[in-house]
Amino acid sequence: MARDLSSILLNAQSQELTVRNAAEHQLCQWESQSLPQLMVALADELSEEGRNEHSRQLAGLHLKNLLFARDAHISAEKKRKWYTDVDANSRSHVKIACLKVLRSANPQAAHAGALVVAKIGALELQEKQWPELLGQLLKNMTTKDVGNSNLTKTSTLEALGYLCEDLEEEAVDQTETNQILTAIVDGMREDGAITVRVAAARALLSSLVFTRHNFDNETERTMIMQVLCTATKSPDEQLRIIAFESLARVAALYYEKLPQYIEALFTLTLTAIQQDKDEQVSMMAVEFWSSLCEEELEILEETNSVDQSRTLSHRQCARYVCAAASHIVPVLLQSTLVKQDEYADEDTWNLSAAGAICLGLVAQAAGDAIVPDVLAFVESNILHAEWRRREASIMAFGQLLDGPKPELLTDPVQTAMPVLVRTLKDNHTLVKDTAAWTLGRICELHAQRIPQGYLQPLVESLGGALQDSARVASQSCFALHNLAQAFERAPRSRETNALSPFFRPLLTQLLAATERRDWQDHNLRGQAYEAVNMLIQNHARDMRPVVLEVMQVVLQRLHSTFSTVVVSQDDKEERYQLQSLLCSVMQVITRAVDKDIEPFCDHIVALLLQVLNNEHAIASEEAFMALGAIASTVEQAFDKYMGDFFPFLIKGLRNYADWQVCSASVGTAGDVCRALESRILPYCDEIVRCLLEDLQNPTLNRQVKPAVLSCFGDIALAVSGNFVKYLPSTLQMLEQAAAMKISPDDEDLVEYITVLREGILEAYIGVVQGLVIRASQLHRLHDGGGSPFIKPHLGNIFQFLEVVVNENGDDPSLIKNSVGLIGDLATLLVQHAEEVSVYFRQNFVVEVIQEALRQDSLRDIALWTQTKRDTLLS
Repeated sequence: MARDLSSILLNAQSQELTVRNAAEHQLCQWESQSLPQLMVALADELSEEGRNEHSRQLAGLHLKNLLFARDAHISAEKKRKWYTDVDANSRSHVKIACLKVLRSANPQAAHAGALVVAKIGALELQEKQWPELLGQLLKNMTTKDVGNSNLTKTSTLEALGYLCEDLEEEAVDQTETNQILTAIVDGMREDGAITVRVAAARALLSSLVFTRHNFDNETERTMIMQVLCTATKSPDEQLRIIAFESLARVAALYYEKLPQYIEALFTLTLTAIQQDKDEQVSMMAVEFWSSLCEEELEILEETNSVDQSRTLSHRQCARYVCAAASHIVPVLLQSTLVKQDEYADEDTWNLSAAGAICLGLVAQAAGDAIVPDVLAFVESNILHAEWRRREASIMAFGQLLDGPKPELLTDPVQTAMPVLVRTLKDNHTLVKDTAAWTLGRICELHAQRIPQGYLQPLVESLGGALQDSARVASQSCFALHNLAQAFERAPRSRETNALSPFFRPLLTQLLAATERRDWQDHNLRGQAYEAVNMLIQNHARDMRPVVLEVMQVVLQRLHSTFSTVVVSQDDKEERYQLQSLLCSVMQVITRAVDKDIEPFCDHIVALLLQVLNNEHAIASEEAFMALGAIASTVEQAFDKYMGDFFPFLIKGLRNYADWQVCSASVGTAGDVCRALESRILPYCDEIVRCLLEDLQNPTLNRQVKPAVLSCFGDIALAVSGNFVKYLPSTLQMLEQAAAMKISPDDEDLVEYITVLREGILEAYIGVVQGLVIRASQLHRLHDGGGSPFIKPHLGNIFQFLEVVVNENGDDPSLIKNSVGLIGDLATLLVQHAEEVSVYFRQNFVVEVIQEALRQDSLRDIALWTQTKRDTLLS
């Protein structure tokens, strides 16, 4: 193996397919049959100075890939193999060889070694293995006995940086953190080589998440901040970039530690924004203020939530942004917004884009304080002869719209509207693009402030902009979408609304835009269909015939996709993307026209099943949702489609690889159950089996599981008493899901568990209401006919309810369902008051009902629950 490895690695990169495939096959065979020997051989290839430079680098990369994968499940399997398939001697040999290569004179080999050392270190330090690693790395930082000591230090710092990126925060103790930080700060000394300082700065950036204890110590904190501030003045551009990026990270991680440094940071960042010759440095200085804004907005939101729940907040907002607004806003306006690159792509991140985003965040954080400065800039530049000034002023106005009090912007919006509409015909594309975007922001945030009588010129101008370049047309779609969304709250039964006179021409223009030759540019086709959807969703009754005409166009387009000539994989993907968009429109039309869809359902369902038959993830997801909309609309009449649809539903429920398809099919299963009610019974066994498999499958994305739980509630409610045979497994599964605990430090987990609890509550509600229906059907509600199934689980149910009330008390939806479930349980168990009253007398039950009574949106459900509870306890 060792003799052939170098040539095999090189062949695996060959341009000749047969050579490359043979080499890749050999590497896979070695991995499956002799993993320890392969890892040792790769480590030797990497560490031996006489080997081919390219093959050494490839050996390091291949070794890294044997240890790590981006997919969490695959990565966990690789970790298992490292400990179970690779013996201790081989592991030791690999580690020693990889540490050795950090001292190599070859930069590429040393860099590859740093990657591998970090991956192994991340695995082993979390298991409290390889205790000598950090000591060895520190030793490298003090080496003076080799001619390439700077390269050794650089590769060692790279290893430390990569290690910090991969490690979990709790994986290293304070002693280890101090060791890492000591090595890094030593590497950032001003008298060090610039390559070492840059590597140290990158490592420090990666390590900041571990240094909370060090930031709690004023001496250590000041040392770190001094090192970073000094680095912002370095002659080396890369070092300045990383230093400002680190300061932005400090602002996000250690906001409460900033008071004694904020003045210095203020001066450094504003100077860099205005004077640094490197745009990337200026952008990172802007990023500091963006991070500061985001942190202050988060604290203010937390404070607002705390005020509503009447508890004490543990974080205070120092309002740095508001205090600095009069200085930072002029700098952003004059030194960033006017630095546009007219040839850059729309999504290019440059100084102008960074400044615009930062200005929008400052508007949210500082509010009214920035209005005079921004409006003065707008008035001075919106008609300027220089296009950059015009565009910057319009961008500034668009960013101002979210943050200050709306009434403060009434006059400015009304004054700006005619100018912005005229600007849609400017002679510069970027100016027109920003004008259309700003009009979209006005429609989104201040639609009620559009001047009376100005709707017609606005709509006609946006319609005209749909004929402009794809970039401008796409922004026009965005504006029309937001304008249509402004009518969302208008009663659906209203005979007409202000958009009706423009409805047909707008839909005609938008549908034409979806078939432009440049539809791929700037997501024009997707944006146009989104606008079509919103117009249809909020149409008035007098436009119903137009919607049905559009439906015929959409069905014709969907039908024609099946006969499109497909030459390449790109052609196939384009077809599926179009089918996805058309299915989405059909879903919106179905929900918007309600029963008027019935005469067309046979044709629609046939086309949607044809889409599902292609088994493409994106198109299938939308097709499932459209079918769910049809089921919800036609209700029990959907039964005639079940024979053809059911095999696709089961396949979707078992599509673990494309979890979005699985999630959509779960939602559709719920829609179908609610629509068919007891007619779903012949299909229930298979559906329930699939749902239980979904919950038990560790490879299925967890985002699907709350919807699965909710679907059990839909089934229980649909089949009522017939759900009894599924109750044991369902209640056991709900109790297991309810046992998941929130970790306050993991925001993603907090959000997931909140959604999971919503699904659990919906499942319990469906189950209990189904038992109530069963009891009434058996004429046994007087003796609580369904209660024997639920009574043994009451303790767990009320324990779960208490956790939800205590931890999610500020979530109206969870509280509504919690209160509703208490009422449903009281209804079911009314004849067993003596046995169960202890649960309903608990303090949290009384408190959550009282809290719900104080909220207008929850008062009705709270009054009903209070009545049911009082009846049970009387």
